Amino acid sequence: MAKNVIQYDLLISCPGDVKEEIECIKSAVEQFNSTFADSLGISIRIKHWSKNSYPQSGGKPQALLNEQFVNDCDAAVAIMWTRFGTPTDEYGSGTEEEIEIMLHDGKQVFMYFCDKPLNPSQMDSEEYKRVKAFKDKYKDRGIYSTYTSIDDFKRDFFAHLSQYFLSLKTVGSMNNERHSSLFIKGLDRDNHISDVAVIREFKLTNAYDKNGYIAKIREYYSEIDSIKTAKVTGNSILSDHFSFMPPVAISDSVKTYITEIAQHLNIELNENFFDLGNLHESLDALPIYSSVSGSEQEKRKYHLIFELRDTIQDFLKWISADKALTGMKSIGLVLANAGTDYDEDVEVSLSFPKDSLVTVDTFPKLSVDDKNYLMNDRDLDEIFHISATAEFLDYANSVNSPRQMSIPVNPTQGIFGSTYDNSDGFIDRLSDAWGFEVYSTDKYYVVKIKFDYIKHNTSVAFPSIILLFNDITDIPYTITSKRNAAIINGTITVIL
Repeated sequence: MAKNVIQYDLLISCPGDVKEEIECIKSAVEQFNSTFADSLGISIRIKHWSKNSYPQSGGKPQALLNEQFVNDCDAAVAIMWTRFGTPTDEYGSGTEEEIEIMLHDGKQVFMYFCDKPLNPSQMDSEEYKRVKAFKDKYKDRGIYSTYTSIDDFKRDFFAHLSQYFLSLKTVGSMNNERHSSLFIKGLDRDNHISDVAVIREFKLTNAYDKNGYIAKIREYYSEIDSIKTAKVTGNSILSDHFSFMPPVAISDSVKTYITEIAQHLNIELNENFFDLGNLHESLDALPIYSSVSGSEQEKRKYHLIFELRDTIQDFLKWISADKALTGMKSIGLVLANAGTDYDEDVEVSLSFPKDSLVTVDTFPKLSVDDKNYLMNDRDLDEIFHISATAEFLDYANSVNSPRQMSIPVNPTQGIFGSTYDNSDGFIDRLSDAWGFEVYSTDKYYVVKIKFDYIKHNTSVAFPSIILLFNDITDIPYTITSKRNAAIINGTITVIL
């Protein structure tokens, strides 16, 4: 399971003569993170002007550094040896200014003075006097340590770092800071997260709309009509090798079906539209398969005729089901966590007026053919599912055991529709696809959706869209969860 880690920024502040200690600080922080980040959810990130500053105009150098990263740091480690640093507008050096900023804001400063031996020729006496004066300024406040070797510094700094961040007071305050913040957001017409939910007309999505289907069907008629085939007679080769193989012909029922649709679309078919020339059954055809032999033109025409038939069937089934569902509206919702910690065992309850919500019991009455089409040819899960985007996760990402997606049955196709009827299970499949439970009160339906887990700073889509018969203006909701003792009450506005 993913873990939430509170990250603290640690400022390194020191003049240019302190170099070896910076590597020790990095090593100590890496050791701390590897030891405690997973178990206690604490991580420290180092900030230093050499890595975290960038060129910027419009201000004094130190003021710009303060704005870029110093002011946002949570603690600092400051080290001085022989040099005090370059003065700023308000302080004797950049290091002094950074220390004073941190102390003024009540933040932790780990301050160290180095007493390592140094050749006098390497020392600037005036700089060192400033260091000593600064040290005397804080001698009665007990906020600094001294060291005489790099090993002593490394040992002392790791101990001080650990003592501070692992103190009961600090861990306790961090635990108080870490919490989830759950609420409901809506989706607009483009499936972007919004502060309001947008009502959309429900349409049965498909690869084509009505005009697209008709255009595709007309393309099939045109291409088939353009393929010229004719029977070849008196060919000894054909006579010798294939005289015993039956010729291939389009059945009368398929011809009638395609001809009637052509008449409906005002398409005139030439007399050779169904002529397949010398196409015949293949020698290597298995009894349960349809395999043909002939010229490429003949085979192309044969397969196009059946592609036309299948496309017409799909169009008629889609338009029938879409018409049956006309009048419903839909909204999309997401669960958002804007907090600093994950949450689990989340239950969302939504209230809808009884005359507005579409339930499995009030779902429009469908014919057997429409039910079979929605379950077998389409897949109910895909019809109502809210797919993940760059802004929010799929519902499956919030459950420990993703719900089983219903698997469509591949029916045996007949000329005018499916011969396989499993429409008795439509209501159960619809309930599974929606993924929520509905309870009834005197005036309202209460919809309950459960999320096993949601990360911080994450949004997760509901398991499906919610269907409506009538417009609504708002949706009151409550949220309960394992890691939040309070019951969250809210309302999301709904607009057209």
